[in-house]
Amino acid sequence: MGLERTDWAREASLLRPAKLTVALFAGAPALDQSRPWVPEQLLPLHGGSGVERLNASQRLRYNHAYARQLVGEFIWTERRLIVEPLKRLAALPGLARDKATVLQSFISDELHHIRSFSVLEELAIAADQPATRALFQPSRTVRLMVALAARFPVRLSFWAPVIEAFEQYALKIGQSFHRDETVDPLFREVFLTHARDEARHCRLDVLIGQWLQAEAGPAGDKLNRRLLPLFERAYRSVEWGLDSALRELVRGHPETAADFSALLAEAKALRRSTPLPAGSE
Repeated sequence: MGLERTDWAREASLLRPAKLTVALFAGAPALDQSRPWVPEQLLPLHGGSGVERLNASQRLRYNHAYARQLVGEFIWTERRLIVEPLKRLAALPGLARDKATVLQSFISDELHHIRSFSVLEELAIAADQPATRALFQPSRTVRLMVALAARFPVRLSFWAPVIEAFEQYALKIGQSFHRDETVDPLFREVFLTHARDEARHCRLDVLIGQWLQAEAGPAGDKLNRRLLPLFERAYRSVEWGLDSALRELVRGHPETAADFSALLAEAKALRRSTPLPAGSE
C-alpha cells in the first residue's frame, strides 16, 4: 500500500496540462484536399493489389474517408472507454488526494482530446463532400462490453489493459505521422501532439490497472482475464470497421461500386494477416 501511495504521489507531481487542445486550431490553415490526410501505411488496403486499381482521385477519396473514420475512432474510444470509466472511478468515496488528482487530470486531458478531434472531424466533413458522419461504428458486442465497463469499472476492469494497448497504438499512429511529411499539415500536427500526451498517459494506464486488479481480488481477476480476450476478438473482428471508408469511396466515385465487394474482401484478408492490438481498428 505504501508503494502504491508513492506511485500516485509521483504521478501527481508530474502532471502537466494537455498539449492537444482546441487552441491548436487557432490560425491553422484549411485542410489540404490535394494531400492524403493519413499515411498510406495506415489504410486497411495498404499492401494489397486493390488499391492499385484506384486512380489518384479515388485513392485520395479513400484516404480521406479512412482519416475521418480514424478521427471518429479516437473520439468514440476516448469518450466511451476512457472518460466514462474514469469519471466513475473519480467519484468513488474515500479516494486519496493524489489518486483523485491524477484521475481528474487524466479526464481533463481526454476531454481536451475529444474536443480537438471533434473540431478536426468537422473540418474534414466540411472539406470532404459528399460526406457521411460517424464512419466509426463499433459492433453491438463492442458497444455492450464498453457500456458495462463504464458502468462497473472496478468489477469489470478488463478495460484498463485495453486502454493501455489503445494508447500504445496512438503512439504508433503518431510515429507514422512523424515519418510522413506528405500528409496534410493540420492532421499531422493534431496526431503528433496527441501522441505527446498519450506517452504520459501510458504510465497512468499501468497504475490504474494495478490498482483495479488489487481491488478485484482473485475471483475478479479471473473474470477479467476471461473478458479481455473476448473484447479483443470482438474489437479486431473484420466483420465491422472495414466497409465505411469503401462506402465513402463509392459515394464520391460511383464508378467504383462494382469493385466494392472485392475491395472489402481484400481489406478483410489483409487485416487477418496483420493482426492489430485492441484499439487499432
